Amino acid sequence: MKKYRFRLIISLFIFLFFRLTSSNCLKCFFTFDTASTVYLIYVIVVVLVCWEVVAASISYFTRKSEIASNSELFKLSIKAGLIVLPFVLLFTAISSKYLHPLLHQEDFKNDFWIMSAQGFLLTQLIILYEIIRIYIGQAIKEAREKEQIKKELVAAQYEGLRNQVNPHFLFNSFSVLSSLVEKNSNEAIEFISKLSDLYRYILENDEKSLVSVEEELAFLDDYIYLLKMRHGSALRVEKHLDGLTPSAQLPPLSLQTLLENAVKHNSFSKDEPLEIQIFATDGNSIEMGNRKVAKPTLVESTGIGLKNLSKRLKLLTGKGLTVVEDEKSFKVSFSLT
Repeated sequence: MKKYRFRLIISLFIFLFFRLTSSNCLKCFFTFDTASTVYLIYVIVVVLVCWEVVAASISYFTRKSEIASNSELFKLSIKAGLIVLPFVLLFTAISSKYLHPLLHQEDFKNDFWIMSAQGFLLTQLIILYEIIRIYIGQAIKEAREKEQIKKELVAAQYEGLRNQVNPHFLFNSFSVLSSLVEKNSNEAIEFISKLSDLYRYILENDEKSLVSVEEELAFLDDYIYLLKMRHGSALRVEKHLDGLTPSAQLPPLSLQTLLENAVKHNSFSKDEPLEIQIFATDGNSIEMGNRKVAKPTLVESTGIGLKNLSKRLKLLTGKGLTVVEDEKSFKVSFSLT
């Protein structure tokens, strides 16, 4: 009702505009008779109908594609103008033929073209108003969406990094370190160095949305080293990532999350090692796959790790994780940005 109330007010102003621009009505501007009442009602009906046609056509075109550039704005105004033009000509003809004689304005030829030009100009103003209204609405919507995305991204980053500082992983690492200190002090020093680099990377990137592929792969090497020190030859990780675009970026700890998921949910040993392949499907995508061997004791899975990573990827790149799974294998891939 609010929009129609506004349109009704504009209709009254348009009626007054036509009264002022009419030479015959200028002298009787403040008089109001039956003919003026009929003309007022007619103007209101015409404006409301034309406005509804303009609003419906603009709404139809903006549903198909959002306004993203000045050229699209111009095209949209042209389309809406062409759609409403026949209505303007029709109503002008009716007004000139039937209403103007009632108002003692019988010069049909001149009145028709003058009023057509005036009517078309007014519809262009209506079109401009509707486009600006929709454009501002879209801008407000996009601003709210961006703000919501920022909030969700911060929450996702915090949750993701909180999950990565895994106390079980740290406990297992200390167990391995304790064993190395007794057997091989040099390896113990190397292990401490890698563990230190790993947690330094986590702390340094806790507020970053994206890191370079080079940084993430260096971190992944440290993580793989620590895993192999614990599992030995039972774990095999093959990387084929030479084809990645050097400038590509991804959320921090992405690959570590996928690798940890594979280790957590599969059974493996020296006799039947877990083989994980990480490779670039093209210059801007990574895929990780492994053979599935269920653990004798099922590990409770909440899926939080993969869901969280998928959400972070979707917020940053527009695409989440792609998972392909069957009874024998598990593959997951994602696009870089």
